Order: sequence, then structure tokens, then C-alpha cells
Amino acid sequence: MLWLTLLVEIPRYCMGIQATAAAVLFHENWQTTSVRTHAKVSVLLVGHNEESSIEKCVRSLRAQSFSNFEIVCVDDGSSDQTYSIMCRLQRQGLVQAVASLQLRGGKASGLNFAAQLAKGDIFVVVDCDCSFEPDAIEELIRPLITDMRISAVSGNILVRNWRESVVTSLQAIEYLHSISLGKSYSNILDQVCCVSGAWGAFRRRAWKHMGGNDVGGGEDLDFTIRLRLAGYKVVFARHAICYTDAPATLYALLRQRNRWERDAFWIRFRKYKRLASPSPNTFAWKEAVHQWDFILFNLLTTLTFPFYLAWLLSHYGDMALVILIAVAMCLFFIDVITFFTAVLITGKSCYWWLLPFLPIYGLFQSYIMRLDGFYAYVTEAICSLSNKDNYVPQPVRSWMNWK
Repeated sequence: MLWLTLLVEIPRYCMGIQATAAAVLFHENWQTTSVRTHAKVSVLLVGHNEESSIEKCVRSLRAQSFSNFEIVCVDDGSSDQTYSIMCRLQRQGLVQAVASLQLRGGKASGLNFAAQLAKGDIFVVVDCDCSFEPDAIEELIRPLITDMRISAVSGNILVRNWRESVVTSLQAIEYLHSISLGKSYSNILDQVCCVSGAWGAFRRRAWKHMGGNDVGGGEDLDFTIRLRLAGYKVVFARHAICYTDAPATLYALLRQRNRWERDAFWIRFRKYKRLASPSPNTFAWKEAVHQWDFILFNLLTTLTFPFYLAWLLSHYGDMALVILIAVAMCLFFIDVITFFTAVLITGKSCYWWLLPFLPIYGLFQSYIMRLDGFYAYVTEAICSLSNKDNYVPQPVRSWMNWK
């Protein structure tokens, strides 16, 4: 574990991050002029029981500096007033198309239906509980307008309710690390492999060529990998900032991440397991990199961590605690560097207030979230719980080919 940290982890997370920050801050060619385009843009909003958030999201979209877009809303079998609110917003001229699905189909099928109703050449996909910086859509579609080789753009997502609890504050740090900074790093390496379903943009022709989303969990990761395999270029736009609410309790967070990790396991090791294997017919270095990265730094480290702790305690006894404290101090040093870099390139000074939470951030990620990931990977590998997850409704799951 020591040599892995020295030879791989530190260069990957520390040196690589600093190189990313230098490239982004000093060499980025960020255009600030307005995006003038005749391309039609459609914002796709699919919601299930979103009566408390849908109107706020629509009004935040209508406050954008770029206004040449339509909003298409699909109510995915809600049991509350979501559809009524969507219809009212349409009568007020804030929404251009509204539809209701009497039988809930899930996020993927709802987006496919919304895309059929949309008239735009560019699809902007957002979650109903999001709000946005005034220039968010302008910055999100800018790469698609300026470079015709690009077919998908992942936006920057920050935590809006970071003051609500310790759990949301820790997630705000994680989003800064993994999205704002992590995807900037991935973008330089051409390794953006997930356009978040909460905030992303796609060319219509690429969407249609891929046949839309495959139904099932982790549809954003799945669709992005399919795009990359088809030869489409995917990038990250760090100035396109969207805000979302993170789970406020530990229980809610663990449930959310358990589902996310199970979906990632199913997609990477069942649906696209061929990408990690050097087969002459299917092997592609560009796609193998993010697969191997996930295997080495997510899967293997997570699965070996509990056994490593047990080995450490059995061999070193009381000294094991000293060793773990020393490791935690080293990780804290790396977390501080990473945090400062992430806040600097994000440009949101309010997140400096998260600094007091850094001493527990590394411990939280190493012990609580990693053990949650361990449980998700093991149960998915043994029981295939993805095909029993009600996040994808049963009528939809029954039509899927779960391998």
C-alpha cells in the first residue's frame, strides 16, 4: 500500500492535479463573448414527484443570459402536482412542451420521450432540482458551437445546500475534487467518460445515431461510453456551473452512493467488460484507460481495504493506530492541496468556508464511503441487485437484458 501510494497515488492525484491547475488557470483559451448561433436548443426536463422544485428550476433556466431555447417537460408518472405545475408553466409561456406518462418509466425512458418532442439541434439535459449560474447554458453549449468535432459536453456541478449539515459540507468538498478539478484533469487527457444526467449537452444527431438512452440505472455513464465507442468527442466545461442539493443525512447519502456504485459496477464489468480486456477485435487504448483506472483506484482499493485493516491490526497491534494516524496526516496534506486547487479553478470564493471540514474529509472518504462502496461491489457481484432496484421501475426492468 505504501509503494502504491508513493509511485501511483501521489503522481496521479497531486502532481497531475497541479499540472491540470496550471494548464487551466494560465493556458486556457476561455472565450467570454456571447454565443451567437442559429442552432436550436432544447432543454429536456424529466421529473417524478418534483412539485417542490420544478418551478424553481424552470425560472432559473429562464434567467439565463442565453435565451434562445425551448423547455420540454415530461412528468414521469408522478403522484403529486408535478404535471399540473408543468401545465401552468406552459400557459405562462415559460415551457414550450409538456407531456405526462401515466406509467412511470424511469429517467432514461423519460429523456428518450422528451427528445422525441424536442425540436432543437442541441439537447441540454438537466435534473428538476437544479439551479444555474446566469451564463450556465451559454457556457455549456459553447464547445458544441465552436467545435463541430464535439458531440457531448459535461457541465460543472456544485453543491447548493453545503451549509445544511456536515454531510452536505463533505459532499461539497467531494464535488469540488471529483467534478470541478477531477473532470478538468480528465478533459486534458480526453478521458471524460460520464456526462452527468443532472447537467449535460448533446448534439441531436449524435443522440439519434445512438438511439437515445438504454433504459436502466447509470444511464449517464452508459450513454457517454456508447458515444465514445462510436467515435464522438466528449468534453468538460468547467465554467458551465449548475447547483444541486446533496443528501443531507448519512443514511440518504449511503443509499444514493450504494446505487451509484452498483450501477457503475454493472455497466463497467457486465455491459462493457470487453473494454478492459486487450482483445484484438474490441480493444481501444482510449477506453481501456478509464476502465483500468476504475479497476485499480476504485474497485481493487475498495475491495482490499477492509482486509488491509485487518492485516494491519493483526500484525502491528497497537502500532497499527499510529500507522493509520500517520497515513491520515499524509492524506490530509494532499487533501488540502487538492482543495485549494479546486476552489481556485472553480472561482467560487464561498467554498473557502469548507476548509474546517478538511480534517475529517479524508477519514470520511476512506472509512465510511469506502466501506459503503465495498458493500455495493460485493452485493452487486454476488446478488446482481441492480436488476432489483426500483429506481428503474419493474415494467421497464422486465424488458431489459441483464447480463
